Amino acid sequence: MKKMASFLLNTKYGWFFSLLILLLLNISASYFRFRIDLTAEKRFSLSSPTKKLLQKIDTTISVDILLNGELPADFRKLENSTRDLLNEMKEYAGKKLIFRFIYPQSIQQDSAYLSMLASFDLIPTSREAQTKKGEEKVMLFPFAIVNRGERKIGIDLLKGKIEYDIDAINGTRRINEAKTINAAETLLEYKIADAIDKIQQENKPRVAYIVGNGEPTGPEVYNLGQNLTKNYNWGILDLSKVAYIPSLVDAILIVKPTLKFEDSTKQKIDQYIMQGGKVLWFLDNLDANKDSLARLTNTVAFDIGLNLDDQLFKYGVRINRDLVQDLQCDMVPIVIGMTGGQPQIQPVPFNYYPLLTPSNSHAITRNMEPVLSQYANSIDTVKAEGINKTVLLSTSENSKFVSTPAIISLQELKTIEEPKLYTKKFLPVAYLLSGKFNSSYAHRTTEEQKNKFQQQYGSFKTQTAEENKMIVVSDGDIVLNKLPNQQEAPPPMGLSNSGEQLYANNIFLQNTLEFLVNPSGIIETRNKDITLRLLNTAKVEEQRTMWQFINIAAPIILVILIGFIFQQLRKKKYS
Repeated sequence: MKKMASFLLNTKYGWFFSLLILLLLNISASYFRFRIDLTAEKRFSLSSPTKKLLQKIDTTISVDILLNGELPADFRKLENSTRDLLNEMKEYAGKKLIFRFIYPQSIQQDSAYLSMLASFDLIPTSREAQTKKGEEKVMLFPFAIVNRGERKIGIDLLKGKIEYDIDAINGTRRINEAKTINAAETLLEYKIADAIDKIQQENKPRVAYIVGNGEPTGPEVYNLGQNLTKNYNWGILDLSKVAYIPSLVDAILIVKPTLKFEDSTKQKIDQYIMQGGKVLWFLDNLDANKDSLARLTNTVAFDIGLNLDDQLFKYGVRINRDLVQDLQCDMVPIVIGMTGGQPQIQPVPFNYYPLLTPSNSHAITRNMEPVLSQYANSIDTVKAEGINKTVLLSTSENSKFVSTPAIISLQELKTIEEPKLYTKKFLPVAYLLSGKFNSSYAHRTTEEQKNKFQQQYGSFKTQTAEENKMIVVSDGDIVLNKLPNQQEAPPPMGLSNSGEQLYANNIFLQNTLEFLVNPSGIIETRNKDITLRLLNTAKVEEQRTMWQFINIAAPIILVILIGFIFQQLRKKKYS
């Protein structure tokens, strides 16, 4: 190495060879590039499913980002994170991925573009920002539009878990903008990769909504139908009228049945699972009649008798005949008295409407808002060889349950129960089950029935050949709308009784279906975590003078010191 350096420095044409080497190094770097992500959480690295997806893009995809212009500081951070992510994605997709940042002012007068955004439920918001004219309100469009030919998919870049700060004195909540933006950043890769994946799909996954046992089919499934129509090929399948569930169906939804399941129906579901089919169960073991409670002061929750216990037990769970109660719950309006002959209505906490806590340890529910439930049951796990059980939703650390027959009284709402009565913590309400399931009809099927299934599927199985998965939720209301009033449209899924808060019921449904039927594994990118490293404000204030000195005076002193040392060395050498 020393000989080469000496050659380059001392020969007549050394400068030429030096330039040639630099040129070759630059050319090589353009073809053979590598990056090293030194962040602890691998903030600037893409997950393996995303890399595979980008490398398989079959035609040009463009992404328009509207987060641009004069933005508040936290939104500029989101803009920079989006730009960094897309630059990283382009490293793998090459010329087949194009992105551009659009100045939002250019579209504010474009009614067609605004209508297109509204069709994706992307509604701009206004915020105070520091502009060239000073502090003023600006319209923010934290959105991205993914385009592939005529197909478009809209993304809300800001949507995610809302983080709050609790005032220690009066207990009020205030949105923490920095943490909320950080939560949105953790989902950026998932949102954009998921949109790219979906816009390339030529054939949507097939999902069947099962009926035949009293499942709802009216306006209460309005949002459910919207979700299925947007992302899946779906249809209604009446199990009482078919001999089997077609294996072409990727997943089935069983939502709030109210009638007993006969063995013939259960066998169809069981064999569908054994053949590799996915099931999403939303079940209520008890019937808590909300209409009766609206007319009377109390009602009794009684066992519906679905006759599914033995089947679910074989798969690894048991839905209990109880109702969970939680201090973390939604409010319901009730009449608390009369004034001048007029009823006085006031919203009060109703502990039978718990706000379920999403597990942060699984991609389905990570960085997700609470899920609103109504009259949910608790779930226990039972021994099932080879089955993994993962809690997805649970109550808070201040909860309890009442066993059947459960008497639900409006009088409970008018009194505040002692918090010390809520001794149960994190009662599970939703489980993911995965593994090789064993048939609950392995030894209870006649030869005639086995032959029928062999004709339909090619074989009668007593265990799944490969690992399968299903999700069991002990509340059917989670994915239903409230019934509309007269001619009004149905309220959105997960809307609070006050109408002021929209919980994550819809997102939970989308994520569970995505996890069950999409083989790309893109949903695993939801596990990404970005640590927000905030400065300690108390220490900053306390050590302000010291750091100002270090940042301003220290560099000047260092330059003077180096100059003095250099002068002394020079004087010593030439004296």
